This record gives sequence, C-alpha cells and structure tokens, in this order.
Amino acid sequence: MKKSLAILTGFFMILMLTACNETAKPVNESAAGTEKEEAKTEEASEMTLEEVLKKSTEASEELKSFSVKMDMSQEMSSGAEGENMNIDSVIDMNVTTDPMAFYQKMTMSMAGAEESYDIESYFTEEGMFLYDAAGQQWMKFPKEMSDDLLQMSRQQTNPGEELKKLQEFVDDFTFEQDAKSYILKLKADGEKFNDFVKETAAETLPPELAANGEMLENMNIKGVEYEIVIDKETFYPSVLNMIMDMEITAEGQKISMKQNMNGQYSNYNKVEAIAVPQEVLDTAVEMEM
Repeated sequence: MKKSLAILTGFFMILMLTACNETAKPVNESAAGTEKEEAKTEEASEMTLEEVLKKSTEASEELKSFSVKMDMSQEMSSGAEGENMNIDSVIDMNVTTDPMAFYQKMTMSMAGAEESYDIESYFTEEGMFLYDAAGQQWMKFPKEMSDDLLQMSRQQTNPGEELKKLQEFVDDFTFEQDAKSYILKLKADGEKFNDFVKETAAETLPPELAANGEMLENMNIKGVEYEIVIDKETFYPSVLNMIMDMEITAEGQKISMKQNMNGQYSNYNKVEAIAVPQEVLDTAVEMEM
C-alpha cells in the first residue's frame, strides 16, 4: 500500500491549470447600497466569459517569468487494507519561460511523522538537480528523464495552458467579478471530466508512463472543482485553486485520493534568469533510475 501511494504521490506532483454570452455578475450585487459598493458596481466590466478566457490565454502566452506559491494537501486511503496517508506540501517556485527553467523549494509533511521534509531543486536546460537533505548531497537526474520533464514543464507551468484546456467546459462555469478581478468557478462530476483528465495526463506524462494505458484506464475521477481568479488589468491569473476527488487502481489495490491545491501567482515578468549554481554542478551525483 505504501509503495502504491508513493507512486501516486509522485504522479500527481507532476500532473500538475450557457455562460458564453453573459457578463460577470458583481459579487457584491446583493449588498449594493453603500457608496463603496456603488463605486464597485460602476466599475463592473461588460466582458463575457469567453472574451475573458481568450484575453487571459493570449496574455499568458506572452509571459516571460512568474512566481507561484502553492499549498497542497493529499488524502489517500485504501479500503481493503485500511491504511491512510495524508501529505501536506508548501511549494515556492520561480519560473522563466525562455529558456524554460525553474527554482523550487518544497516542504512536505506527513500525518503522524515527527519531521517534515525540505526539498530544493533546480530545473534548467543543464538538467534537473535535487538536494537530498538526508544525505546532504545534490543529485542530478539522468539526462533522458530531465529531457522528458523539461518538455512536460513547457506544457504545464504556464497558467494559461490550464485555461486553454478548460475552455471546452465554458458553459459549465459560474462567472463573477469584483472591482479588481474576474472570478471563474467550475464544479463538474467525474464522468464529464474523466476523459479530459486522462488526455491531460497522457500529454504530460513521460513517454514510458504515458504508454502504460492501464494506469490511465484504472483512473476514475469522481469530482473536480476549479476556482480561477483573473486580474482585470493584466488578464494574468492570480489564483488557481483545484479540488479533485478520484479513485485509482494500482498494483491490484483500489486507492481513494482527494487532492486540494491552492496556488497564488505573482511577480509576472519580474523573475531574473535562473541558473544552477556552479557548486551544485560540481558536486551533484547522478541518480540511477
């Protein structure tokens, strides 16, 4: 069970984004009356959801860099064995898009464990480097795996890519706004999203895992909720929250998993170039996979 859950945890760390003609409803609509609320209503945009998605996607395609802070919790359990695993992660990441690179610090804690785990990593065209705190040693991923991950990251890290994928569900969104932001929410049952999630996984997984159709076939999405907040001035996403409830069969065991992710984006086009420090390049030991 623990081995299966570890595989799933790694998988989801990677797999990480009729209203068309309606304008957004002000979230303060019912509270209108005070001077402040009237001012906010006057600023209400007449843009439709379809127009906002289009402009946000276009703006995100021009991004050079950004920062992400993400809080993620994963609850996993196996009914057969009665084992549970709860993992909380806090991730801080700086990303550049040309060239594609990121620097990440992550703290993971597991329910019942006395210690948390700090993971530091660099990901550039020179490869992926991860600091093993237990061994006090920098590790370098094999080139083939680094190349696969680099290709995946080009598709995944830009928040606009998530908006592109969700446009086919535009009729299912609720669409609101306040003085500074558009607020998009989507709640869908698993059946409608199963094919979407499997297709997304197949596009972003390394080839050797994507070719494993059994993994994707044994995935059942029970429910998905999205909340996306888009800045009215820049049309960049500022918040991306997601809750996913699913079941997957791995190594003959059925595992239930609920993942709650809250991401905040900032520092658009302000992150400096990311390079792997020379000390890391000199001392890293290549991992055997």
